[in-house]
Amino acid sequence: MDTHQSKNNQFDILKETSVIAFLDLTNMFHWQDTLKWNFSIYYVIKQLLSIKSVKEIRVYYGLNTREMQKSENFHQCLRKAGAIVISKPVKWIRKNITKNLFVKQATLNLFDGNAHSKLDELIEYLQKQGIVIEEPKCNFDVEMALDMLDSIDKVSGILLFSGDSDFKEPLERFKLKGKHSYVFGVRGQVAAELWKVLSEYIDFGRWYEGPRKRKTRL
Repeated sequence: MDTHQSKNNQFDILKETSVIAFLDLTNMFHWQDTLKWNFSIYYVIKQLLSIKSVKEIRVYYGLNTREMQKSENFHQCLRKAGAIVISKPVKWIRKNITKNLFVKQATLNLFDGNAHSKLDELIEYLQKQGIVIEEPKCNFDVEMALDMLDSIDKVSGILLFSGDSDFKEPLERFKLKGKHSYVFGVRGQVAAELWKVLSEYIDFGRWYEGPRKRKTRL
């Protein structure tokens, strides 16, 4: 298990006395696009449980009420694997069908009149079709940050499976307390703010020892 990936190797998960793992599962699933392969969350949990100092594995993931049975079954499987599941219902945000839904404003500014006309025709066609576009939203940054802070006097360190900049403040608090924070992530998906306060960065692709299913192109 490769846990020595910081520049000075002065930290080591295996030497910690007590740590809690915080997994932002939706964030982690996005890593698969960068990795070009799918991981097994059940093996991630198994691998974490093999680390003696890991006392809790907390997985944050939404409950899809539109596919309730499937979603509840998945949560139950996570619990059986040994994780504590923190959840809340997924919200569905309706998106207006406009040019900006498909093309960024900076790119739109490069289009000539003919391109805009063609795009307007497409938008009008889609609107007439009565197509409804919705995006799922279920952010756990606040819940994770509060739980991390609540654990600060109970552990020697934390394992954070997320590269979101919103975790800068909690990690700063851990650093001030002399506690260690190990941030797991993939190339290009760890915010610059976290690099200044984390104890050690661990490349998830190198750390993960479970099965890998290569992603297929659509």
